[in-house]
Amino acid sequence: MSPKIIFRPLCVLLLTAGFNLNADVIDSYLPVQFPPPVGPGETIPNEQAVVHSDEILGGVRFAAPGLHDQASVGSTASMATAGGAFTCNLRFPNDGNENNGGGCATTYGGEESPVFDLSGSTMFLFEARDVSNNPILVVTVQDTNGKTSIGNVQIGGEGQFMVRFDQMFPSAQLGGADLSMIDSITLLMGGQPGSNMDITLLEFSTDGPIGTGPGSPGGDEIVAEELSGSYYDPARSGEGCQLTLERGGVLFILTCYLYNNGEQFWLIGLGFLADGQIILEEMTITSGADYGEDFSLIDVVRETWGSVIMTWADCNNAELEMMPVLPGYEEYTLVLTRIVPVTCGGGGAQGDALPWMGSWYLPARDGEGFQLSVEGDDASVFVMTWYTYLDGKQVWMIGTGTRNGNQLVFSEMVITSGTGFGSAFNPDDVIRENFGSITFDFTDCNNLTATVDSQLPEFSDIVLDEVKVIPLDCPP
Repeated sequence: MSPKIIFRPLCVLLLTAGFNLNADVIDSYLPVQFPPPVGPGETIPNEQAVVHSDEILGGVRFAAPGLHDQASVGSTASMATAGGAFTCNLRFPNDGNENNGGGCATTYGGEESPVFDLSGSTMFLFEARDVSNNPILVVTVQDTNGKTSIGNVQIGGEGQFMVRFDQMFPSAQLGGADLSMIDSITLLMGGQPGSNMDITLLEFSTDGPIGTGPGSPGGDEIVAEELSGSYYDPARSGEGCQLTLERGGVLFILTCYLYNNGEQFWLIGLGFLADGQIILEEMTITSGADYGEDFSLIDVVRETWGSVIMTWADCNNAELEMMPVLPGYEEYTLVLTRIVPVTCGGGGAQGDALPWMGSWYLPARDGEGFQLSVEGDDASVFVMTWYTYLDGKQVWMIGTGTRNGNQLVFSEMVITSGTGFGSAFNPDDVIRENFGSITFDFTDCNNLTATVDSQLPEFSDIVLDEVKVIPLDCPP
């Protein structure tokens, strides 16, 4: 199978591989590679994507250009390495297509390579030449336990640039990669959405030696693909969290629907699985916007609420440690169980509806959105939460849906109120009202139309064309 690299605006491509040399130079870019340009959704053959050389860390370079599948006709991505330089170029028609995006990605080594130790260094170093339109460099490292850390730098012109290890997210202390046990490095050169891009990189290196690390200890028992779903505490019915695995099986989005002083609020954050935990370093709370036609994204106020650690006993049960920094909220731990259990060790939900799962929004209404979890081993149960506003305050509605072909109907969306946060929560105080119905009609796994039919006078009917926050490569 030919390697395929999918580039999306606002998204990062994560590739993994091993490597197998002891040096501070990851790639001198002396070994030659000249694959042909690619168009939207095209790939290059394996023999053109892989280069073997003792001058490359691990002895192997995998590199390829790529474009968004829905980039305009006539768009191209091209790359070349020779003479100590790696050049990446993107060309798009000036037609305003928001899917005009792409870049060049490279990874190093093979799966049988030993582990390496980056702890003798503090940063990755690059030198950029022939730069146009502010490209972004993203570096991903992954250790032998599957922990991942990501760092990036925007290239505004020629010169030397760095990605500091202590500024990568998440840090090792918060569940990121252990620098002494690294088995993969990925470099991505990405363009700004809709813009042509040029960049030439000279030597890719660290600022210190790369040593040989210990052997791989093996994988975690908690498997990322088995964790997506809706969670609650049966003794605290009326609140809960949704977790969806996004971005090619690497990134999780967690939303929690809660209360404070009788009113609803909701939180959202991003995290990665490491050692049976997802650490969400920054959970965000919002305010300021209004509902429906009165919504304006410039009214949305975002604050850091605090952080969350989600620790699994198994694929259906987790503790959620909540650590707020905003006043008015206490530290609290929720003991959560999955609403629709799956078989641990079974690989997670399966079925043709699975690509629909994830977080959805309308870019012109950034600050509100839908989260859809596809539940059960056979992906036959659908739970959806709508996170929006009324009179400047957060509100949320939740419901379960039934499927009819490429349509999901959530006929009894519920809106709630009446209780508090943490120790002030009382399930007997939760007031539930029927909000109305919401219907999802899917064009593909990245596009849907949401038709909202409200039964409450304060909420008008509305139709929203939503896109996946982190798009997928949709199956045929």
